[in-house]
Amino acid sequence: MKKIFVFCMLAFGISMFASAQQTALTANGKLVILYDNGTWAYADVKMPKQTVEGNKNQLGEVANQATIADNKPIDLKDAVVEKMAFIEGPSKKLSKYFKQKNIVRCDFTLTSKGGKAYLQTDWKIMNGEAYSYFGFIKEGNKLSLELVGGKTVDLVYGKEFEPKEYEKYGFSTYSAELELNEDQIRLLRNSIVYKAHMNWTKRTEEYKVVTPSYFIKSLPQIIE
Repeated sequence: MKKIFVFCMLAFGISMFASAQQTALTANGKLVILYDNGTWAYADVKMPKQTVEGNKNQLGEVANQATIADNKPIDLKDAVVEKMAFIEGPSKKLSKYFKQKNIVRCDFTLTSKGGKAYLQTDWKIMNGEAYSYFGFIKEGNKLSLELVGGKTVDLVYGKEFEPKEYEKYGFSTYSAELELNEDQIRLLRNSIVYKAHMNWTKRTEEYKVVTPSYFIKSLPQIIE
């Protein structure tokens, strides 16, 4: 497996940068997310040509440029961005008991109204008794997003949300909203997310991000 992975890396002409074994840059400027289990995926975003050329021999600078935050004023327009899957993968806890019904998925819907930005997080747990394993979402629980470059953004829930359990159909749902502040928007609109941690009341779990460039693509749709 290790030899196959090395071969794939060479075939795509990838040059490593920044947090080793976490991210990589292909010869044509595409970012790649490297996961701890040896798998990888394109970040679905391309770095500017000048950024690639100027950093081929300077480790770390590409990742730093990808997470640069600015202090320009942010003017939001009323808008709704189409719902999109952001997290999808097996739950470590559920995998201990179930070989198949162990998937956790979270869809994001970004909206802006009255000068404020909101992120609707629709969780779907492929288990009809989610409360037994995860509890609920209470005020102060957070969804932590790890960014390429080493920074972390903590999105904090401001209300309490209980799951809706559908035991007959084998799944449960949580529907919870977060508000994004200006500092978070400034950072996320230039950042790729490669890992997420959800702080439930009963445990904290790490989940795979399936749309690493979500905020790069979505935030411009609500910013003037």
